[in-house]
Amino acid sequence: MKSGYKCSAKRIAAIGVMLCMLVLTCLTVTSVLNTKAEESIGQGHVNYEVTDLRIRTSPVSGSVITKVDGGFKFDIYEEVDTSSGLWYGIGFYLNGDYYRGYVTSEYVTVDKRNDYKPDADFEEYLDSQGFPDSYKDGLRQLHAQYPNWVFVADHNGKDWSDVLENQNVIGRSLTYGSAKSSWKSVADGCYDWESGKYTQLDSGGWVQASSALVEYALDPRNFLNADNIFMFENLSFDSSLQDESGLESMVDGTFMDNSSHDLSYDGRNYTYITGLLLAGQESGVSPYHLASRILQEQGYDGHGSSISGTQSGYLGYYNYYNIGAYARGGLTAVQNGLEYASYPDSSTLRPWNTRMKSIIGGAIYLGKSYINRGQNTLYYEKFDMTGRGHQYMTNVLAPRSESVKSAQGYSDSHKNNIAFIFRIPVYENMPENVCEIPTGDGSPNNRLSDLYVDGYSLTPTFSLYKTEYSLIVDYDTSSVYVGGSTLDSSADVSGLGYHDLSVGSNDITITVTADNGDNQDYTITVVRQDKEPDPTPEPDPEPDPEPDVAYPGFSTTLSVDEDEKYISGLTVSGYVQDVLDKIDNYNGAYSKILNKNGNEKDGLVGTGDILITYNSTGEEVSRYEIVIYGDVNGDGEIDLFDFVAVKRSILGIADPLGVYWKAADCNRDGEIDLFDFVAVKRCILGLGSVKQ
Repeated sequence: MKSGYKCSAKRIAAIGVMLCMLVLTCLTVTSVLNTKAEESIGQGHVNYEVTDLRIRTSPVSGSVITKVDGGFKFDIYEEVDTSSGLWYGIGFYLNGDYYRGYVTSEYVTVDKRNDYKPDADFEEYLDSQGFPDSYKDGLRQLHAQYPNWVFVADHNGKDWSDVLENQNVIGRSLTYGSAKSSWKSVADGCYDWESGKYTQLDSGGWVQASSALVEYALDPRNFLNADNIFMFENLSFDSSLQDESGLESMVDGTFMDNSSHDLSYDGRNYTYITGLLLAGQESGVSPYHLASRILQEQGYDGHGSSISGTQSGYLGYYNYYNIGAYARGGLTAVQNGLEYASYPDSSTLRPWNTRMKSIIGGAIYLGKSYINRGQNTLYYEKFDMTGRGHQYMTNVLAPRSESVKSAQGYSDSHKNNIAFIFRIPVYENMPENVCEIPTGDGSPNNRLSDLYVDGYSLTPTFSLYKTEYSLIVDYDTSSVYVGGSTLDSSADVSGLGYHDLSVGSNDITITVTADNGDNQDYTITVVRQDKEPDPTPEPDPEPDPEPDVAYPGFSTTLSVDEDEKYISGLTVSGYVQDVLDKIDNYNGAYSKILNKNGNEKDGLVGTGDILITYNSTGEEVSRYEIVIYGDVNGDGEIDLFDFVAVKRSILGIADPLGVYWKAADCNRDGEIDLFDFVAVKRCILGLGSVKQ
């Protein structure tokens, strides 16, 4: 009994301790775990370049609730001034729950203030500038914070889709190889599906940016906040704005802060700060821009090989802005940049065999080549709208990161009191909604390694680069089994297995979903024949031969359209000589058949081939495109490829062009419709022919 009593006492004591701990835990949790309130004063996000930013239970030294990366969004409830700077009291979602905490303002951006009060004069100004409505919320927020700032709408006359296409050229817009997969392109030449590797386009692992990332970077509406707005700032030198204190703020904690590098020039010794000011004066370029550019190119620690002075083969040469640093000709980007630095050019102080000559001379180059020629914002340095096709940056996000450094260069007094002018692009036919940054990650591989229909052969033969296939089965085949496998084991696939077939055309879709969520559809068109096909009609009796009609250099019984310059009436699956036998040349003239690329034809004649007639001296006298009705792809035969082409046109997926459209209009009624579809189908099934 006594022993049992002791055991019960211990248990009671343990339970008491546990209850105390539970109470304390609940108190701690309730201090951060809350329901979302509506009285927030604004919204913000963690700057995109930031990783592992601590959210604390209280400003400065509170315990860490969690760590978050760039792009993380939150509500703002209060502003707290501390000895270490401004902190925000925030609310945020984490694993489905809503928490409250504190974060330093140093690494975040305020996107919206809920206490904004409408300004009728500013609204009128926005309308007078022609800013679209989708720009206005961001500009209103900036105006509320900095009423002296001036926002100019730059209606550059460029169409959004044209600009986007131009920036998606391979090698023009890059991102770093370690970026999330949705940031990287899988377009042809950018990604190897079989190996799962991206194509490196510049030293350091840079790869082609995805179209979605380019859209985000190109859309000015994403950057209408207090930091990123500086990508639209005029980059010209202005002594009233740019000074040593601003530069000190920009280079603080970087290799340019209290550096021991030799920065002598013209018999004087400089620091990076005084040297950058001199470079700005000499070049007409903002020294803040020069500083941010150097940090962008050489890193905050300054370990870039372009400024070591010790690169093999280029000892004693420097290229602070990495001008001309592109991988080509068997040399790395660094080597080409230093090769450029070694060439004499007195106008830019080359060769850059001292650090200051590189800093000043490179700045002069930037001024002459970009800033003083219309590319006078960070944005326009990357996205050239001058028509010169001259872009300084390949990093598609460089304006975003450099604008943050530029903003840091200005004191709060400058920002509050100076009428900065920001030139903000506005494009024609922009998307209605802002192009958001892509967030998906994981393998992008959504390709099949194999695809088959059990017991049948696909047309064309399977290839991971082809996504459309077809085959014909007889009436007795009421279902087929579709099998296949993915290249990447992390991908999911749907649509495999048994599929019931209706008489006629059946589309079977197989969808591969990559680990990052990207989908790729494969389509198999299965044509199930009718049960009792119509008997093949008796062929029409051969008509009496038509008399030859004369044309320049020849006469023929074939149909010739003089207005649109095409010739028809040929036999399907006919050869070159079969056609030339129907051409009667006269007065020493002769005819040839060329393919669409202008090379003399040999073999089957198809739609798009060209009949050319020359006179006796070899001068071209006539030229006609050949049309074979039903031969939509120009291979000289009527087959499943033509069947699919007509079908895609009817569905509005893709229309054939020019003479190929004429070939698809089998009944010559001026439309591509079901009548043409049936004509091609009957021809393939052997139930009739397409009249020529």
